Amino acid sequence: MSDAMGREGFSAEQIARVDEIQALRARIQELRERVRAADYAYYVLDSPIISDAEYDDLMRAIQALEEAHPELREAESPTQRVAGEVAAGFAKVRHLTPMLSLANVRTPQELIAWRDRAQSILPEAVFRYVGEPKIDGLSMNLIYRRGALSVGATRGNGEVGENVTANIRTIRDIPHHLGVSDRAPLPTVVEVRGEVYMLRADFERLNNRLAEEAQAQGVTPRLFANARNAAAGSLRQKDPSVTAKRPLSFLAYQIGHIEGAAEPETHWQSLEWLQAWGFPISPLDTSLETLDEAQAFVDQLSKTRFEVPYDIDGSVLKINERWQQIELGAVARDPRWAIAYKFAPIEENTKLLDIVVSVGRTGALVPNARLAPVQIGGVTIANATLFNADEVARKDLRIGDTVVVQRHGDVIPGVVKALVELRDGSERAWTFPKECPVCHTPVVRNEEEKVTYCPNAQCPGRRLEGLQHFASRGAMDIQGLGEMIVLRLVEAGLVRDPSDFYRLTLDDLLSLPGFQERSATNLLNSIEASKQQPLSRLLFGLGIRYVGEKAAETLATGFGSMDALLSASEEQIAELPGIGPRIAQSVFQWAQDEENRALVERLRAAGLTLETKREEITEGALPLAGQTFLLTGSLERLTRGQAESAIEALGGKIASGVSKSLNHLIVGAAPGSKLAKAEKLGIPIHDEAWLVALLDAHNALPTERRRVR
Repeated sequence: MSDAMGREGFSAEQIARVDEIQALRARIQELRERVRAADYAYYVLDSPIISDAEYDDLMRAIQALEEAHPELREAESPTQRVAGEVAAGFAKVRHLTPMLSLANVRTPQELIAWRDRAQSILPEAVFRYVGEPKIDGLSMNLIYRRGALSVGATRGNGEVGENVTANIRTIRDIPHHLGVSDRAPLPTVVEVRGEVYMLRADFERLNNRLAEEAQAQGVTPRLFANARNAAAGSLRQKDPSVTAKRPLSFLAYQIGHIEGAAEPETHWQSLEWLQAWGFPISPLDTSLETLDEAQAFVDQLSKTRFEVPYDIDGSVLKINERWQQIELGAVARDPRWAIAYKFAPIEENTKLLDIVVSVGRTGALVPNARLAPVQIGGVTIANATLFNADEVARKDLRIGDTVVVQRHGDVIPGVVKALVELRDGSERAWTFPKECPVCHTPVVRNEEEKVTYCPNAQCPGRRLEGLQHFASRGAMDIQGLGEMIVLRLVEAGLVRDPSDFYRLTLDDLLSLPGFQERSATNLLNSIEASKQQPLSRLLFGLGIRYVGEKAAETLATGFGSMDALLSASEEQIAELPGIGPRIAQSVFQWAQDEENRALVERLRAAGLTLETKREEITEGALPLAGQTFLLTGSLERLTRGQAESAIEALGGKIASGVSKSLNHLIVGAAPGSKLAKAEKLGIPIHDEAWLVALLDAHNALPTERRRVR
């Protein structure tokens, strides 16, 4: 081999390109994992771990990488889904239409760019807007059937939320029956969306009452840190009588699905209907004729935000015309017709006491700031992530510095900068450790890569994170097996890999501090119950690199069993829809590792589910499985929501835009630019009659299939 050739016959240029791609993959995966951790903490635990500004920066970084390198985009990326998960303890309920999240802007230039993107899709349209306050509370979806409140559910993951109907009925602002009015029709079914929140004055009174009750009982009071946490905690009470004693409020802001009545023609009209039905809407809601008026609305609300009696962290701007909203549609997780305009963050100064490094389950080493506790907007801040060594160096942070800490909304902040002018010479420079702080293995980092890793797959820190992930709600969902319990089990030498969970005995648990017979028995029962989790959950729980929940479901459905997956070639894995070459390579390499195969055998012996049940793979047999559809223009016989729901019920997928992979474009009256683009690409084009006939042939037409005018 000549000097010009590198490892395994590749040229130096090819090796450099491979290293570059690997660095990009590692970087984007690390960013995604941070976003997922932040989503879980914010939406499920009601205990944010990063600021809104930091979260937005992470999302923007992921989007930029995915746009520059489309091969890195994957279905389970946070940019392709709505944040949040269903919390344990409440029944699950599927929303009639998805609850999407909002993209955000921070400057007038970014607002103009948002408008211009919409204008490029509808070049002849004249946009008018509605401005609303962005309330810092808990999103709620209410379903009314024949005028009566049927279900109240949290956002959850956007598709499925928590059923909190009994608690919702205790909130006085929420009517149990829709009011009858000449100003609005009375639909047979309607989704009403809004925000559950707590007035600042009510929040203070609640904390005072909790403190007095604790003092009377001689116990330490458990107070809420802020109004949003108080609202979320109150709404998630298992006993509705407790929720009834909490001063919760509600403001409605949108109509989702509607049947038995015409859809509102504008968003402003939907607000009028909500009022007519008996819902409070924000008195700050404003109809806006131009984008300049929209910017003025944002600026004014930013100045007066603290005069509003509840917490707001921005404005929401929505394009008013309903037909324009339908045409613009959504991109991944965000509607194109609405945007959140975030307010400038709140800042305070405090001391940087230390920088400590944590080890993630993928081996990524992350520096974290330990701060002198400081109050910012009613929240005590003591920790903040610093992301990587480059971030610490860029900000020139030193132990003992006075630093500016930023908080935007109800979340833990980031460190903005050090106040170098306040240094007195006692500050100490910090350097990234050259070895893993847990196993002391020398760390690995490419010069072009911002993330430093511990390469030791057996690192106790990585193993601990992996075990905690295996037991987590998104994976095997072992109730009672939280992070601290896993840590105790590892420290006691009882657990080294996931199969050890299934060998635990009552005596093992009783030997640990904090366990009584009842709690130990409950945990063993939860571990036993987890054996029935489907194969997809197990695949996700095993922590295979790049395999998220969606990819795990695809692998489980596509191969049907763990044995088939272990026997599959890399090419066979890559043939599955949504499984790209990177995931396929990772899964194949994982499957070839003898230690992983031995772990599978131990899990098999423990009685875990290693095959996909027949009912779990029925989707692949649905008549429209594998086909993508897109609708444009106004339909006459069906609403947009009815048509898309019926297509999805038959296994079809709704595309986000026109591309070469689109199978069918359904065209209604006054179609937009999608039609011309589809014609240019040669996409099959059908009218509404074709779609109605297709749905009718499969007995999938909605019961109420005509619009009511």
